[in-house]
Amino acid sequence: MLVALLTTIVLQWLRLTYGVVQNFFKEEPRNQSVLLGEDALLKCSAHESPLVSQWRNNDGSLLGFHGAGKLSGHEGRFSYVIHSPDEKHLKIENVTLRDDGLFECQMIHPSLGAYRTSAFVNVLVSPEKVAIMDIDPDSVINVVEGNDYNLSCMAANGKPHAVINWYIHGKKIEDGVIRWTEMNANRTVTAFAILSWKPRKSDIGAVLTCEALHPSTSSQFRVNITPNVLYPSEVPKIDVLSQPSLLKPGDNITMKCSVVGGNPPPRLLWFLHRNLIGSNYTYNELTKETVNIYSMVVDADDNGAVYECQSTNLADDVPLSEGIRLSVLFAPRSIEISGETTVRTGHIVALQCRTGLSNPAAKISWLINGQAVQSVIHSYLEQTTGTVTVSNLTISSTDVNVVKHQINVQCIAVNDQGTTSKQLVIHILSPPMKPVIYGSEGMILLEGETLNLTCESQGGNPLATLTWFRGVEKLKGTRNAALGDISQSAISVSLDRTMNNQQLKCEARNGALDEPLVVTKSLTVLFPPRRVTVRQDRSKRLIIAGEITKLFCLVHSSNPIAQLTWTFPVVASAGFLFEEKRNNRSNQEYGGHEMESVIEFIPTEEMDGGEVQCTASHPQWAEQKFALYSLNVLYAPRIVVDGALAIVIGEGDDFKKNITLRANPPVSTWRWRKDGSHFEHMVGAITARGPVLSGHSVTRFDSGLFTLIAGNSIGTVNVTVYVTVEYAAYVTHITSPVIATVGKEVVMECEVDGVPKRDGMVKWLHDEQIIEEVSFVGQTRAVMRLNASFETSGAYICLADNGKGVANRTVAYLLVNRAPAIIRQPSLLRAAGPLGGRVQLCCRAHAVPDAHFQWIVQGQSSPVRRNSSKYSFTTLQLNYSTFEGVFYISSLDRYDYQHPVKCFAINRYGEDTVEIRVSPPTAPDTPSSLRVSNITKNSLSFNWIPGFDGGSEQIFEVRYQTSVESVYHIVNSSFPEVEIRGLQPACLYEISIRARNKRGMVSEFSRPPITVYTKDEYGMDVISATKVDIIFRKDSFPMSVIVIFGICCIILLLLNCFLLCYIHRRKRKRQLQEKTEMVRNANNNGLDVRPVQMYGTLTCAESLCRPDSINTSRSELGHDPHSEDDQSLRTMIEVSPNGYVQQVDPVNYYEPECLVEYEFDPNLYGDVIKSNTLRRSLHNYVNLHHPKVSENGDTTFSFADRDSLSLVTDVDDVDSSRRIHKPRIIDVSSSTSLLANNNTTSQMLSTFLHHGGIHTTPFNFAHVDGDLV
Repeated sequence: MLVALLTTIVLQWLRLTYGVVQNFFKEEPRNQSVLLGEDALLKCSAHESPLVSQWRNNDGSLLGFHGAGKLSGHEGRFSYVIHSPDEKHLKIENVTLRDDGLFECQMIHPSLGAYRTSAFVNVLVSPEKVAIMDIDPDSVINVVEGNDYNLSCMAANGKPHAVINWYIHGKKIEDGVIRWTEMNANRTVTAFAILSWKPRKSDIGAVLTCEALHPSTSSQFRVNITPNVLYPSEVPKIDVLSQPSLLKPGDNITMKCSVVGGNPPPRLLWFLHRNLIGSNYTYNELTKETVNIYSMVVDADDNGAVYECQSTNLADDVPLSEGIRLSVLFAPRSIEISGETTVRTGHIVALQCRTGLSNPAAKISWLINGQAVQSVIHSYLEQTTGTVTVSNLTISSTDVNVVKHQINVQCIAVNDQGTTSKQLVIHILSPPMKPVIYGSEGMILLEGETLNLTCESQGGNPLATLTWFRGVEKLKGTRNAALGDISQSAISVSLDRTMNNQQLKCEARNGALDEPLVVTKSLTVLFPPRRVTVRQDRSKRLIIAGEITKLFCLVHSSNPIAQLTWTFPVVASAGFLFEEKRNNRSNQEYGGHEMESVIEFIPTEEMDGGEVQCTASHPQWAEQKFALYSLNVLYAPRIVVDGALAIVIGEGDDFKKNITLRANPPVSTWRWRKDGSHFEHMVGAITARGPVLSGHSVTRFDSGLFTLIAGNSIGTVNVTVYVTVEYAAYVTHITSPVIATVGKEVVMECEVDGVPKRDGMVKWLHDEQIIEEVSFVGQTRAVMRLNASFETSGAYICLADNGKGVANRTVAYLLVNRAPAIIRQPSLLRAAGPLGGRVQLCCRAHAVPDAHFQWIVQGQSSPVRRNSSKYSFTTLQLNYSTFEGVFYISSLDRYDYQHPVKCFAINRYGEDTVEIRVSPPTAPDTPSSLRVSNITKNSLSFNWIPGFDGGSEQIFEVRYQTSVESVYHIVNSSFPEVEIRGLQPACLYEISIRARNKRGMVSEFSRPPITVYTKDEYGMDVISATKVDIIFRKDSFPMSVIVIFGICCIILLLLNCFLLCYIHRRKRKRQLQEKTEMVRNANNNGLDVRPVQMYGTLTCAESLCRPDSINTSRSELGHDPHSEDDQSLRTMIEVSPNGYVQQVDPVNYYEPECLVEYEFDPNLYGDVIKSNTLRRSLHNYVNLHHPKVSENGDTTFSFADRDSLSLVTDVDDVDSSRRIHKPRIIDVSSSTSLLANNNTTSQMLSTFLHHGGIHTTPFNFAHVDGDLV
């Protein structure tokens, strides 16, 4: 029994595991291939009726245990077909590609278990498209014979893929076909076949077919194209249709150019010299021949011309061409003879005869006086359009028979087409006889008479040409004549002194003479002198003062000889001496006699501009001749003032110096030097132009020795100008810092510079006391020797003062090695930061030469040695002896508040320690040591010592008012110093200060406030006048009057207090009701507006205080000290649309980068005391100024109507790091008082306008006083 049970279990396990039971399925589904869109039936039945059965889809999903009929989903295409309980067939209608895959039949028998069997459904798809890529079906394509082409055929989206074949002329192409397939995402396949094909002529008109066969669907697709094979024609052929045997100009010639073949038919064109001349051609479809016939009439220019026929079509890269060269016969066009046309007797003549172009070449023959010349040599010059013939001939006039002084030469050119000739006449020249002059024998010639002369010359070919000359001047008015072989020329001449000792010349010329034949006649003319001249010595043309000068007096062409006398200017002294020499010589100008007198004398500067006179006289003359000579005495420049010039000027000043010089000629060169170095026009701030030396804003570097070198053609002069620029002394070198140990002697030196230099211009100071034990090196160097100790350590001042400008003070430090001493400044002994934030602890110590810091957190045994995410530290050196260690604590928690941090400052000389505590953020401490640093008539400068900042960055509010004002002015500064400008002269001001940090917390104002006077209009202190005024006021009011006035004030104050209490109690209940009703009825219809609940006083907190104190208690204002509402400060709460309270971040009310000046009117204090409310007539909410949001996102707060509060904030920069500023300089000249403001409500409620722009629905607050709940 047990064995049977085990056997049954094993068999059941095998059946469940493999699903194999013999003969369970009566009919199993079979694999099917179904065309797309047809129906498929998958049959499944069993021998025994199953309990349940279902089919599994090809995507793995189960179709479910359903009865016969359509199944839900699958677009209603799936259904079960059931004829008996033991079968369940699956029918798929309109098969799609999504149905491709494995389907499984699953059956469960109640006793035999689960069985399954499967079959594949293969969806067949014929190709969707068959096409030759990039080519339209049944189109004609142009291809070039011999080129390689790749044609791609595609059968797209078939299943299985199609088989592609290529056919041409109906024949299958086996070679050059590449096939491949690409699988698509929907299981279809795209088949490709590329045909590599080289077309031939025989393929014209053939059909190229791409065939796609799809055996699975028995489909066949074909796409046809027709190739149009382009190929070039044959080489052109040229035939001459009509041509004479020999071409001559004027003949007609017809040329035929033909080509065979070509697709498309070629263009057949005629060209001459690459220019188109014939474009008319015809094409014969039958013979495939293209013909172009060209006819023309030739001329001589066509000889040698090449006519070219070109054939081109789309298949040609380069045109096919053929050419024909023409030969045209013609006679020589021209003939030229070149050579001399005149020649002297016995000379040789060279001639050349040259023909124009001819074909064939011409031959040349020569004729001389009608006689032929034998053995003539020819040369030929071949050219494109013909031949040029050249022949040379040499003739000697002695070898040829000369007839009438000439030779006739003829050149003849001959060829088969004609003859051309030309003639040349050569003239033979012969010289005449020498000419002869007649007509002046035995005559005496006087100036003013007329002389008649005749010149003759015989023979010559041609006859001589006769010309008269006086010297080189050709004479006019001649009378020429020819008598047979004799030439004559007569002339009449009027005699004057210019013709004395001159020659009249007659020249005979003709072509046979290289030089004329000349005959001369000398004339002697008597004449009186015409002028007298005075000149200087040519070897020394200038008259220079102090040098020997010569003057020459000359009488030109005087006959007889003249007598000379000299006269000098009156400025010459009685002792003036001169030496005279006389010389008599012949004059070359007129041929007469010259009389010359030479004197030597020494001129002076005083003779400059005077005149010297030379007089020529003779008893036979009717008048005297004289000449004047102006003396131009030259002398070198000289300065009018004797000695060197000196210019002393202060640094930064201007000067101008004009140096006066005398010179003849005027000064032509101005050269300037500074300290021996030449410069052009400008050096530094000094400008030199001519004799003017000037300076603009001169500096110390412009001092020096300036030299003017002024020169003319005679000499130069040096003018020395000493320019001294005085400037304040300053330190050029100082020994600092000096580090030494106690007891060591140190040397500190200070060297200064300045002009003028004087004794005592350098000093050493310590604690503003002059140190006497100093040794001096010259006037500019001070050496100080000290014994290093803690008492002598510190700052020493080197004072440079030469009495010019402001004394220069330079600090040097003597540092003595010492152990660190931590600075226990209150602001450094505390640190504050919020939970989760980051805090910075500063430990500052004095030490020499260095110091490093260690940090130990209480409760930890060892110091922090490296930076981590919790603790980090760094060390800074602030000056020579001050070092600062900075310790950062991140992610603050309560442990950090409870465990202070110890700072150790250590060097090799010792150490010091201090404990620094960390606390939550607090209000900043009040700044201390407020003092005045500078006073002018319209400004005050202050500085102070900042207190602890409360854990965030702080600014300082300086409050001030005059003794006669009831308005406070407040200015802000990010630095512990400020300068306030625009103040009134000789005015008493009261100043106090407080600090405000970035968290909006403020300190108290400093007490007591300081008072200070500005200087008067003349810059003088007014302290003495103030004391006198105070004494006068004390004497003006007796003590009894003051006591009575005080008692009255106290009684009035008590009465006011009682009245205020009574009014307050009566109105309290009514006010609370009105406020509650007002909040309920407030308009809140806007979707973007949130209601605001406010409680606390609406006035500024500062307006509730006395002008001299910010600590005035609420009891002083008549408020109930036990009222929580009355004691509350200004608070703003946002109420979200959901009804819950949102606290407004007070940080948004404070902008550290903004400089604010605002004013408080203490007169409002009385109104608050009297009515316990603000002025109702002034406070209307509709007058409140809301912030305007600019287009770039910046929020701008501004108050019109001359409000004094102005805040402009860039929202993008709110969280930016602090920028470094210079000390604040505030100009309050434009600020206004609240008393002049017609709308003080915006001033008092301005604190409620902040970043974020809470904008409520406007409603009337005129009756509001006290609290809103």
